Amino acid sequence: MNQDATGISQTGEVLRPNWDSIWTQFASLISKRSYDPRSRVGAVVVSWDNTRILALGYNGNYTGGPHEPDSIEPGKSGFIHAEINALLKMDFHDPAIKKMYVTLSPCLMCAKAIINAGIDEVVYNEEYRRTDGVDLLRANGITVRKFGF
Repeated sequence: MNQDATGISQTGEVLRPNWDSIWTQFASLISKRSYDPRSRVGAVVVSWDNTRILALGYNGNYTGGPHEPDSIEPGKSGFIHAEINALLKMDFHDPAIKKMYVTLSPCLMCAKAIINAGIDEVVYNEEYRRTDGVDLLRANGITVRKFGF
């Protein structure tokens, strides 16, 4: 029986969820830790074989910083993005092939950090208002796909 990314068969039968579904839901759950009133974003980095969580992050302030944005204007919250928070926690000496699941497609600056971190694939749930981050990732040979596609 074929199943889609949500773990539902073509006949509607609920099957064992696939890894994309598991990690996308995990990133979404992590995003609930964010205090950003505009957009809560979560990210998780996993090993290619889905056996290890390598890092996780959500958008928020520096450790001990206030739990409120600098501004509610788009792009000016002052919060550290979920991807950056996850990458700060990642062991860069781990030789695993790495995938990042993120609830919102990466911005340009996060894409640059993802490239430098050696992430091999990025799976996102929703599209950010700008696509230059995704474009940069693809131009640099990183597999990027929207969850479910």
